[in-house]
Amino acid sequence: MAETPHHAIVFGASGLIGWAVVDQLLHSHPEPGAFSKVTAVTNRKVKLSESHWPESRTGCPDLQLVSGIDLRRGDGTTLAESLKGAVEDIHAVTHVFYLAFTSIPDDVEEVAVNRRMLQNVIDTHNLLSPNLRFVVFPGGTRGYGIYMPGGAFAPPLTEDMVNNLPPDYAKTVAYPAYRELLSAASKGRKWTWCEVCPDAIIGFTPNGSQFSLALHWAQYLSLYAHNHGVGPTSQQTRTAEIEVPFPGNAAGANSLFSPVSATKIARFMIHASVHPDACGGGQLFNIADHETPCTYGEIWPRLASWFGLVGVGPLVDLEAPIDSLKVGELPDGARQLTPGEYVAKHKDIFAQFGRRNAVDGGVGVGSQQLDSVGYWLTFDRQLSLEKLKKTGFEGNKDPVLGWFESFEMFRKVGLIL
Repeated sequence: MAETPHHAIVFGASGLIGWAVVDQLLHSHPEPGAFSKVTAVTNRKVKLSESHWPESRTGCPDLQLVSGIDLRRGDGTTLAESLKGAVEDIHAVTHVFYLAFTSIPDDVEEVAVNRRMLQNVIDTHNLLSPNLRFVVFPGGTRGYGIYMPGGAFAPPLTEDMVNNLPPDYAKTVAYPAYRELLSAASKGRKWTWCEVCPDAIIGFTPNGSQFSLALHWAQYLSLYAHNHGVGPTSQQTRTAEIEVPFPGNAAGANSLFSPVSATKIARFMIHASVHPDACGGGQLFNIADHETPCTYGEIWPRLASWFGLVGVGPLVDLEAPIDSLKVGELPDGARQLTPGEYVAKHKDIFAQFGRRNAVDGGVGVGSQQLDSVGYWLTFDRQLSLEKLKKTGFEGNKDPVLGWFESFEMFRKVGLIL
């Protein structure tokens, strides 16, 4: 497939999608020899021995891990100087996978900071990487207006809708700024780019992630199971089934959406990057595990069953008017502890069983937003995959498998009981 060796550089490699991109590249996706070198760049300090990426093998790409790179610092020239000294063969980089993002409470400032970060990366590679061929980044359904109460568009959500966001809302989303930046920066260059749009991302990182709903619920369910005498840490035999209610309301449980595993996102990003003629030119592609949408109410029992629990519907509770809540908001008068509150209350159990990684590596500041998922997202928001299917990319996958794969990895690295 590759006429010359491909060198992929992955910014934000310790995040949900970034970890999966590196993992898939090291597993020689899309085929052996497609990439000869992978450079994983992170802001937070990461030890290669704790990354849980596959070990080096004959015929697989070489990996270099570069930690402590703050993309917010300085400008493109500053970053270029840092990466010249830290990244071997940066001049040979051919593919940029941009997965970095900084969350800031002020939405407009968040856009400005993240635009500057991407600008620094692109300026750096325009300076240092003459063989650059492709840049790819993930957007998200925030770019379809789901942070507006009730959403901005009637589903299924199609790629052309992103150009019709209400102006006041659009200025709070980074993706339009990214598109404008990349369109300008790629003019007259040999490289092209695309954007991939997921909804709920289900994946693994060894140190936790503020965007990981899978980890948030896994920590909750593993503690809930333990406290009710179920699971690998239980010291008692229980015959009665233990029910665990869905952490939300009926509308949140029954609204349609399109989850996707981080692995599938990674595989398509790599696929797109080596098919620039079909997938470049600034195109946007929705991505999901399955073209048929699902609901949290449908998958909750299967998620709970992995922990030996019986997942049931939400408690009859006070509910806010449908589609009235914003991201991070909960209705007044909720009777059950949210998953975040439950984990905080019982987190010492992780330490008791030697799961120090679970104590220090949860979802952190993302807890409030993740707790609101079952209450705030009360409207249908499923994605159309018609454009994705035309690329010839791999087909449908059971959306729950990504959760199970993540749960297995969380247990392996001690992020849950």
